[in-house]
Amino acid sequence: MTKADLIEQVHEAIGPGVTKKDCAAVVNAFLNAIKGAVIEGRHIEIRGFGTFKVRERRTRMARNPRTGEPVRVPERRVPVFKPSRLLREEVAASHEGRA
Repeated sequence: MTKADLIEQVHEAIGPGVTKKDCAAVVNAFLNAIKGAVIEGRHIEIRGFGTFKVRERRTRMARNPRTGEPVRVPERRVPVFKPSRLLREEVAASHEGRA
């Protein structure tokens, strides 16, 4: 699903009273709010959906796959998403229905 698909679904869910342009503004504002909070290192929890947060990765040694030479990977901050238990259950249930 692309952002355009998401905007289309929001537009269909809200109905004819709101333009697609307004829906795009809402979706963009929502995504920018999440992105800004994650950049600041804040924790975002959307109940029934999941949690966005930043995790600190320690320095580690890796290997260059071509040469086998050890390479130091510096510590870094990475964004992570953890789905809620409810979302995981719904995904599992939808998979069981297909089998």
